[in-house]
Amino acid sequence: MLQKLWARLIKGPEVRFISHLDLVGTVEKALRRARVPMAYSQGFNPQPKIAFAAALPVGMTSSGEYVEFTLRETWPLDHFREQVNGQLPPGLKLEEVKEVPGKYPALMAVVNLARYQVGLELPAGVAWEHFSLAWEGFLDREEVTITRQTRKGVRRFNLIPYVRAYQIHGDGPAPITVTVDLKLGPRGSVRPAELIEAFWANTGWAGRVVFLHREGLYIVRDDGIYSPLTVEF
Repeated sequence: MLQKLWARLIKGPEVRFISHLDLVGTVEKALRRARVPMAYSQGFNPQPKIAFAAALPVGMTSSGEYVEFTLRETWPLDHFREQVNGQLPPGLKLEEVKEVPGKYPALMAVVNLARYQVGLELPAGVAWEHFSLAWEGFLDREEVTITRQTRKGVRRFNLIPYVRAYQIHGDGPAPITVTVDLKLGPRGSVRPAELIEAFWANTGWAGRVVFLHREGLYIVRDDGIYSPLTVEF
């Protein structure tokens, strides 16, 4: 009997520069070394059934990546976590694991929000109050068009509808942190780096990004925002 698991994965600074494909490959190798009985896809080139909820950009750490695993037999959750963690390199760790009903929609189909923490160093002469007013005015606009190079060519779109909420932390000369919730949808999302680049371009300031961190991925419902491991089925 197949077993479907959702797990929260931490990606630390030790591995923040590996690509999403390399991350997937690293997790696959850990599963093989841990002798996890993975279920495989059909076809000429069967692949283990592993699905990340959303790709994490290179150079970013995360305390809340979510992965779906499908096993061909049942394993105790603690045993699965311990065996896989024993094979993962420093900087990667399965923190929590939950079993979900087999017929429940795929993880990537239900996760629709990403929360990021962005550390910013403001340009000389720009006070926190000036930044706060400029940021609020920037996101109050009806449209801010950005361009993105894709395999199909250049895509242009309005980033404003993708921003759900934000908070600004810090009120002194030290780097400030902006927490921003970005919506995920069938066509993807705005990347936090794109949002910040558009803000600098809009203000004419030459600030600097100190760090980018994805705090987590969430499921937004009419009655609230849930972690994938706390949502009830």
